[in-house]
Amino acid sequence: MPTGCPASEALDSEAIILYPDEAEALRYADLEGMYQEDAARNMGISRQTFGRIIESARRKVAAAILQGRTLRIEDNSCSEARTVLQEWAAQEPETFNSQENPTKERMCMNTKIAIVSDDGTSISRHFGRALYYAVVTIENSKVVSKEMRDKLGHAQFAGQHEHHEHHGEEAHGFDAVSQDRHARMAQAISDCEVLIAGGMGAGAYASLRNAGIRPIVTDLNTIDEAVSAYLAGNLVDHTEYLH
Repeated sequence: MPTGCPASEALDSEAIILYPDEAEALRYADLEGMYQEDAARNMGISRQTFGRIIESARRKVAAAILQGRTLRIEDNSCSEARTVLQEWAAQEPETFNSQENPTKERMCMNTKIAIVSDDGTSISRHFGRALYYAVVTIENSKVVSKEMRDKLGHAQFAGQHEHHEHHGEEAHGFDAVSQDRHARMAQAISDCEVLIAGGMGAGAYASLRNAGIRPIVTDLNTIDEAVSAYLAGNLVDHTEYLH
């Protein structure tokens, strides 16, 4: 009889991992039929964070059923990180944009990060003019995939007039037309939690936050540098670069 791992171990290596908070979200939303706002309150997290968790959980369950894979609930080895995540996610929106990077709190979660780029390697210095989004998927603090997505830019909005309304010195992009542009630009990365750019206007920054995406303005030059800094928990958000 050939040696090697038992069939159960081989199958388990392909198992889909459902984390405890995902299982808890499923219990509240789908088993008990609780409204997401109430479920989020019970879990001690924000409604927005609960929405991301339940979406991830449902996607995993669907994949397990349709692909015939084992669905396994992870143990509590990441409980400490999750506790920090819940404390961070429950903060008020004003503190959501702090320079504290939530990578450590997300180490046991799936996270997607979008980086604006014109070539797939370097970070664009201008959010509005960038041609693409490089979307990086992080799972268990490791990069598991990277894809390029087309991004709407200023060229697609040619002919639309913009009326700047200044919110502080040199701040612009808060008028209705600009906010609509920013919202449409963000549609392609609605599944991402973070957007990294080399520069952007204050209006675009605010629009991304309103869309539930955390914007980070960096002085790093390449996508790999930014992702590495994010994973290390030391990617600084240079809000002083907003214009």
